[in-house]
Amino acid sequence: MSVRTLSDLAPALNFASRDTAEPGERWGPRANPDCQLFHVVSGEAVLRLGGEELRIRPGESVFYPEGAAHLLTVVRRTDYFSLHFRLHAESPQPVHPALAIRELPWERLTGTPEPVRLAVDGRGEIAVPHRFELPGSDALLMRMVQEYRQELPGSALLLRALTAELILTVVRHALARHERGRLGDRLEPAIRAMTEQPARDWTVAELADLCGYHPSYFTKVFRESFGRNPKAFLVAERIKRAKQALLRGETTERAAERLGYASVHYFSNNFKKMTGMTPGEFRQLPESPSEREES
Repeated sequence: MSVRTLSDLAPALNFASRDTAEPGERWGPRANPDCQLFHVVSGEAVLRLGGEELRIRPGESVFYPEGAAHLLTVVRRTDYFSLHFRLHAESPQPVHPALAIRELPWERLTGTPEPVRLAVDGRGEIAVPHRFELPGSDALLMRMVQEYRQELPGSALLLRALTAELILTVVRHALARHERGRLGDRLEPAIRAMTEQPARDWTVAELADLCGYHPSYFTKVFRESFGRNPKAFLVAERIKRAKQALLRGETTERAAERLGYASVHYFSNNFKKMTGMTPGEFRQLPESPSEREES
């Protein structure tokens, strides 16, 4: 696949949906005429991308380029976002991919497709990973879905801008991941502590001590690697768990208490700051079963 320069991209969103799927539901084997991003809010799915198998858990996304042989299968009841887009198109007008999707024989699920590569000014070339997390992306994804459905005047142009924002978010994640690899595994004890015990009120000193760093240097390295400080990372981990709990039917009060918040009000403010929605609004996000077959 040819390398494109990030600043020269002119993306076009072709399809966007938020939906649910039941265990055993699948799409493929097939190949799309455009790129696809599939983001799991709750539940679990598995992507066969050529000969590679990727398990997609809550908060995780998969991304694959046009023409990539794939099979997407739901493992547990899954709440998800699905977007189809081109990285570069003369017109921003959506072109629904359905008629150009090609069904493939099972024997085509071999090898691993080349990742999309983008040249980033001042940072060299970056390969966009096939699986990653997009913390705090739900509000952006929901806005894209709503704008796609409403078809208001100027929607195509706004969707181009929102898709560019999404691509930039993914690229920044890939750059941060690259930096984490360069720094090695020294931050892993802190990451593991916050993901395994998100309700604990971790101090910077405690996390730095786990990694063998001075607190000020730990904060600097952490921010360079993740694009945010340790406290923001911990809040994002709590909100990710909260979204899963709310979609399971847990009350806002119970979720706040279990995740270490002394105040429901403070929890709700954190939740809205991260997602753009209150816990109640998030629980009531609209679904569109008629769009499910497109994934």
